[in-house]
Amino acid sequence: MTKITNYKGVLGFILCCVACFSQLKAQDAEVRYHVSGKIIDARTKKGIKKIPVTVLPFNRVVHADSKGAFLFNMPAGKYTFLIDYYPFDKQEVSLNLQSDTTLSIELHCPVGSFYLEEVEVISSKPATEQPAGMEQIDSHMLKSLPAMIGERDILKAFSLSSGVTSSSEGAADMQVRGGVHGQNLYLLDDIPLFSTEHFFGLVSVYNPTSIKSARLYKSGFPAEYGGKISSVLNVLTEDATLDKFKGIAETGILSSKVGLNIPIVKDKLALTVAGRLSNYSLVNIVSPFIPEKIGTRFSFHFGDLNANMVWKVSKKDKLKLTFFSNTDGIDVNSLMDDARTKMWIKNNQQNAGINWYRTVSDKSENQLLVYGDRYGYDYGNSSQSMITSSKQIVQILTGINSAGIVEKFSYKLSDQFRIKTGGSLKTYGFAPYQVNQSDTSIHAVKVAEVVRQTEGVVFAESDYQFARQQTLTAGLRVSTVGNADRMYTNLEPRIGYHGIFRNDYSISASVDRMTQPIHRVANSGLGFPFEMFVPSGASVLPESSWNFSVGGAKDFVMNKNRFSLKAEAWYKTMQHVVEFQDGYDAVYTTIIRPQPVALDTRNYITQGNGTAYGIDFSADYNTKGLSVTADYTLMKAEYRFDLLNNGLPFAAPTDIRNSLSLTTEVKLSDTWSFSATWQYQTGRPITVPDYIFISPATGGIAGELRDYDGSLYQRVETQRNNYRTRPFHKLDISFTHNYKAFKRYNASISLGIYNVYNRANPYIYFIDGVETTKGHYEPILKSMSMFPVLPSFTWTVKF
Repeated sequence: MTKITNYKGVLGFILCCVACFSQLKAQDAEVRYHVSGKIIDARTKKGIKKIPVTVLPFNRVVHADSKGAFLFNMPAGKYTFLIDYYPFDKQEVSLNLQSDTTLSIELHCPVGSFYLEEVEVISSKPATEQPAGMEQIDSHMLKSLPAMIGERDILKAFSLSSGVTSSSEGAADMQVRGGVHGQNLYLLDDIPLFSTEHFFGLVSVYNPTSIKSARLYKSGFPAEYGGKISSVLNVLTEDATLDKFKGIAETGILSSKVGLNIPIVKDKLALTVAGRLSNYSLVNIVSPFIPEKIGTRFSFHFGDLNANMVWKVSKKDKLKLTFFSNTDGIDVNSLMDDARTKMWIKNNQQNAGINWYRTVSDKSENQLLVYGDRYGYDYGNSSQSMITSSKQIVQILTGINSAGIVEKFSYKLSDQFRIKTGGSLKTYGFAPYQVNQSDTSIHAVKVAEVVRQTEGVVFAESDYQFARQQTLTAGLRVSTVGNADRMYTNLEPRIGYHGIFRNDYSISASVDRMTQPIHRVANSGLGFPFEMFVPSGASVLPESSWNFSVGGAKDFVMNKNRFSLKAEAWYKTMQHVVEFQDGYDAVYTTIIRPQPVALDTRNYITQGNGTAYGIDFSADYNTKGLSVTADYTLMKAEYRFDLLNNGLPFAAPTDIRNSLSLTTEVKLSDTWSFSATWQYQTGRPITVPDYIFISPATGGIAGELRDYDGSLYQRVETQRNNYRTRPFHKLDISFTHNYKAFKRYNASISLGIYNVYNRANPYIYFIDGVETTKGHYEPILKSMSMFPVLPSFTWTVKF
């Protein structure tokens, strides 16, 4: 009996424990509640898939499903749901959970931004949401464009938009609404870039794997930007993410790229690095082993590095350290006719900055930026006799460096009124150029800072929504720039309006004044990439411009199809534009002219005025699996200089009357897509000789020669930019296949063709001779093209 009693006691104890445990579970279930909801785009009212939601205080990240829905089972208590996902504004939702709750969270994009689903939507941007004079491209849009020799370039992407052209075929630069390349403000994470070109202008220094977004202002300039008179381009790189290691690798015909995101201290500190290196740099490994007797030794490369480190100091403070470096180089060594010759071109640029972002309150934010940058250029050639050991060298050095501190403060007074104010202090060091000629040993020569210049800026701007979706922007920028030679104070008012009305149409207008104290003079296009920077002073005045624009947009929504139209008329006046005087260019100025004479800019630079006006049209059609975009510009640009063209007006080098680009992307399947672009431009103005005379000193021999650039002939040019080149047009296509690499990583392969129908677009014009029946030569104008039909290949993998 005792034994049975013991079993009953044990059984009773077990049943008691089970009952207590069940009671505890029941009590626990009573204090846990469901939190369900959906994250939607405030513009489209559609769910946004895979949006990361951080649940505080657990600091746990959960992703919404493919329809934007989420579901939590959580104990009662106080929680915060944090959503910080580009390009949407950061949003925090606080909740005191005491019962089952359903949330509907709408995410808003900043003005001018829009969200694109990477797979489901090819392109969708209501034209009415942003002013007509602003363009924006993000990483998704950039990937959809055909690449030139495997390189997708942000500047070439913008050149497809209305009002923007490039200086020549293949050039990675921009000419915006009649302005030249040197009149654009190029920014990388808010730090100015003095040079934007790799590989002699073929590729820009903006690494596509590191780009998060880019915004181009053609009009309606915010008051915080200045220093250039034509446009503002601000390119932002991907911030380091704090919670996840990830990377991307890409290789193409021209270069290879790698990007890494490395969390160092989870949720506190992270680093991202993106690098690019030219594939033909491998030639540098083989070149030293080539015997001099066999041929020429050569090495050449280009590369760049982007890095940023993010430290989340607290909930309100974030520090971001950025670094950028790009280099280009060519070295050619040869042994010919008992002489060893060497030629080199070196181009380098670096900058570093630290940003302190502070959320002062839920209505105000502050940003403090401290940065420094430098740009240097080194070109030279030398020869050494193998018999006498004598050496000769010609070397050209130029450069500019700067440092600055920038403060920006924004405050939201109400839902209808916001202000932004700030200021900056910058200092510049110029070495316009330095020429070294010697017959002794070659020594490295550092660029000497010839001129110092200081700039101080204050600005203020307000956005006032005086009615529903009717916004008036007013701002003023005041700058003082100069040195001991001369000081200038510039007032730059900015006024803009953007209104969205019923029936999906909008109107925008702006009036802006811009000034430019630093002048860039350069040889245009590809080839010899020499550029020098000249400060304003007693002999060179700051450039300035007035920009007027008015435009409208209309969106048509038909079932699941969207059609948008946008047009903007603009007028620009330019004062004190810089040009070389007749008979001068960068090579003649730096090499042939004596240096003491050439250092005085009055001897080779002149200034005049210009006007440009036109109208830009854009049309977008989007439906499921198809996107078509058309951009067209009709314009005219004209210069007038007292010392050029006998003081008469002449066509500006950017006077391309008609330009048209067509872009399409087709989603062929879940894994395949096709894209194509077609461009057309009417001819650009250039200067050619009106007459070519034989020098009397030749004694008739010159008629038997073809060197029309030599001393035996006299070229006479009666007008500047008196000839227009042949029209330019080409078609580029590409196919992209998305797949799983190694059965786990997202990857893509792009195959394309540049200049599909092999259009021989003129790149260089020159005077050549044609033989007559008498055996003599007569001059004729000829052209040479540079870019025939070319293949394109890019392989990308994300891990």
